[in-house]
Amino acid sequence: MKEGVGKLVGKMISLDDSSYRSFLQLPKTKTVSWILLLIVGLGYGAISIASQASYISSFESPLLQNFIVPGVFIIFGLLTAFITKVGMAALLWAGSKALGGTARYGTLSMATPIALLPGLLGAPHLAGVGNGSLWVTVLLVIGVVWMYLVSVKIIQAVQGFTPAKAYLSALLAFLFLASVYYLIIPTN
Repeated sequence: MKEGVGKLVGKMISLDDSSYRSFLQLPKTKTVSWILLLIVGLGYGAISIASQASYISSFESPLLQNFIVPGVFIIFGLLTAFITKVGMAALLWAGSKALGGTARYGTLSMATPIALLPGLLGAPHLAGVGNGSLWVTVLLVIGVVWMYLVSVKIIQAVQGFTPAKAYLSALLAFLFLASVYYLIIPTN
């Protein structure tokens, strides 16, 4: 990424309104979107590798320990990031469509990897690293709230909603996501 694009992404992460519209007008928005998704996927994979270090080191073969098993975790991290992007974009699209949004799914989908970046803060919780500890819980809460705020900005830029309508739209998407998460994740 060029320095200008990196700064633009930084502004988006820091919730600068105009940067979202600028991002969507870039000539290479799709490319940057895929690069951001790759970064998120590598982050997911790296956190999984770190959380499973003892399992990975249990293999006797150096080839398995150093390449194949970590490679599988990276591939699953990339796959998880892609699936998360598709699902998150669908939820944001549905939430905004319910409130009269007219933008296409593809436009929201290109901006969605920006919302996944702060979600990396919650990845340790999802990978089972330090579950129950205060720092993991705090990171999870910060990550989810930050994702929500970025999602609001994405909806505002893509759908042209007022801030109140964008907050409500993102809230609908996150409520649905929370209900699905609650149904899927077993409680002990």
